[in-house]
Amino acid sequence: MKWLGGLWVSGMLWGQLWIEGTVIDSTGDPIPFVSVRNCRTHQGTYTDLQGRFRIEAVGTDTIELHCIGYERLRLPADSLRSLIRLSAQPIEVMPVIIYPGENPAHDLIRRLHANAPRWDPLRHPHKFISYNKLTLSLPDSSPRSPLPPYLFLWETETEKRYFSPVRQTETLKSQRVVGNLPVQSVLSPTSFLPMSLYTDRLILLESEWVSPVGRDALRYYEYAIQDTILSGQDTLIRIQFFPRRGREAWGLQGWLTIVLPDAALYDFQGESRGVPSRGGIFQVTFYRIWHRYDKLGDTLWFPTQLHSEVGMRLRTSQGQLSEFILRSRSFLNQVERLPKEERPLHPEVVLPSQNLNPSPIQARAEPLTPEEEYSYQVLDSVLSRVEVRKIRWLLDLPTLLTGRVSMGYANLILRPLLLYHEGEGLRPQIGVETNDKISESFRVRFWVGYGTHPSAGAQGTPWRYGGEIEIGRLVLARLFYRDDVRERTLPRLLDERPTFLPGEQRPYEVAVRGYAFRWEEMIRERAGGLYLRASLRGHLLGYMQYAAIERHRFTERWRGLSTVLGLEYIYAQTLLRRGSTLWRAEYSLPRLHLQAGFLWMPGSAVVPFWIQGDLLHRWKWGRWAIVRLRLSGIYSQALPFLWMPQLRTLPDIYLGSPDMLAAHPLKRGTHRVLYAFYEWSLPNTRFPSSRWSPVLTFHLQGAYADDFLYPEAGISIQNWVPSALARLLAGLAATRIGVFVPIQDSFPRVRAYLRLSTELF
Repeated sequence: MKWLGGLWVSGMLWGQLWIEGTVIDSTGDPIPFVSVRNCRTHQGTYTDLQGRFRIEAVGTDTIELHCIGYERLRLPADSLRSLIRLSAQPIEVMPVIIYPGENPAHDLIRRLHANAPRWDPLRHPHKFISYNKLTLSLPDSSPRSPLPPYLFLWETETEKRYFSPVRQTETLKSQRVVGNLPVQSVLSPTSFLPMSLYTDRLILLESEWVSPVGRDALRYYEYAIQDTILSGQDTLIRIQFFPRRGREAWGLQGWLTIVLPDAALYDFQGESRGVPSRGGIFQVTFYRIWHRYDKLGDTLWFPTQLHSEVGMRLRTSQGQLSEFILRSRSFLNQVERLPKEERPLHPEVVLPSQNLNPSPIQARAEPLTPEEEYSYQVLDSVLSRVEVRKIRWLLDLPTLLTGRVSMGYANLILRPLLLYHEGEGLRPQIGVETNDKISESFRVRFWVGYGTHPSAGAQGTPWRYGGEIEIGRLVLARLFYRDDVRERTLPRLLDERPTFLPGEQRPYEVAVRGYAFRWEEMIRERAGGLYLRASLRGHLLGYMQYAAIERHRFTERWRGLSTVLGLEYIYAQTLLRRGSTLWRAEYSLPRLHLQAGFLWMPGSAVVPFWIQGDLLHRWKWGRWAIVRLRLSGIYSQALPFLWMPQLRTLPDIYLGSPDMLAAHPLKRGTHRVLYAFYEWSLPNTRFPSSRWSPVLTFHLQGAYADDFLYPEAGISIQNWVPSALARLLAGLAATRIGVFVPIQDSFPRVRAYLRLSTELF
């Protein structure tokens, strides 16, 4: 590459040169998707997202640059400079609607969708290395502002292997973050940006939009061909798209380029300013995505650049709004097709085991801008004065999820650090376990807690303690012993937290409950035994526990042996792994949990048993309805009174607020309980978030216990405060209001129940 006359020139073939340049606007920002055409050869190209182009020409050729909203520029090739500035020329025209059958762009969209099985990256196993950059800034950064242009910068380099949505692995290889903060990436931008645009629906920030190239695109979008140029043997056709009238809440607007004769996507730029709001403290004002594709041989057009830009508003306690812009840039390289025999076993995100600051980014896909370099210098200088290392666990997300702080050869277990209930009072608790420096597949763990309430020792010592010896990870064996206070009930239903694998929730970790517990509802338990877990096949997990148990209350005591068999079906789950610490980051519905247990009491000829199950699923029908179903039940025979379950609130930590019956008809023990929760939500997507987006939910729920039926119906509303009042009533705007009424006349005093819940996000 040489510098000739202020222009970068590379390569010469039969008197022609490859000319490279960058197109910018009057403010110096690059202009993407500018048409660059050689008027003599009629060959052309488009500028990329950084405004750069590369075209073949000789010095006497005329180069034409054209972009909507800017003046058309025609210059001799030998007079071009490395930076080419285009002047803005706003154009206001009346919209022209071209209906199906008359619009030539419709045939191109149909061809693009018909070729989706060939070009869709999610239908082809692959692997790649990605360079990712995440920045946070204010909307308008003045040159005289004392703040740096970017308030936060985070660069990562990851390696991803994809076979299917339920079989993929992403490994963090290196990172750089401002101030060398001891934070660690959990998911790269390639995990939450849409890799494929060929699907019928695009999910952006948990909101669904109709894809402009999907099956239903022609019903929701209008198209207009803007330009056609030649690039080598290919023809690039640039098309503008925008929602049809009345379909604005479902559609994006922007441009896409189709390459012929392959009929594949070449680049895409989409934007939405009507992101539905959940009424929390964060409000998304706009969302933009950019995709750029390259051809891998003759087999696949693959997205090699994935970029996004999100505008956010943070509502303060005084009702004020602070605006931020979050940008992510991802460059994918070393893309290869993945043979079927190399497919990962399950979705997994792999993090470095010990070092929170891997080696600096060596191979950047694009150089840092002067603004980014300056922001690094300023923020590194400021944060270097803060002793961040002393509180590194507060910034390390995996540490916060697991509640473990590394201390040499042992981990300090801080979760839960403090518990409270009426029987124990405030209960400080702490634990210690060995870590990977001793063994990656063998752990020794113990914990201790102390009840501070004056009556905490009424059933014995106020000290609570336990210990475990654990072998393995997904296939696990555990020897355990504990002395603790527990709820007087049968083993729990589906209340294990999603940050833990099945069977890993400890007895001292309190789940969400609908009402407070007192001593008469709690028991003292000493137990020791063996727990085994194994992956049976694919999505199926099985486990078994055998334990010697002693339980007692004020007037009752029971001893015996307990055997528990469990089976759990999870359609898909993403595991987060650092060293040998492995926990569930997220999972997909449906989920089924079955468990059965047997008791043997010394001196008794009767063998009590119980069976319990829990089914949880959710369907999304377009943008009009979300249906959610949960069925839970327990059946037991000849159980001691201390073991009998109660009709109570069911924890549902996966989907937000817990399932609960409004009336709580029973507090006593029972041998048979069946719960049913059915919800039908109607999100009002006809109104974008800038105006109003209420969500109405109908509830039908109830319980069947000991031959009595307790049904109830209800209705709740969310995001019910108009945006004009949401700033003044921030707390009320985030409140979900529900009214529940018993269907049968079993409650003569109270006929209706009011329930309030709040969502922060």
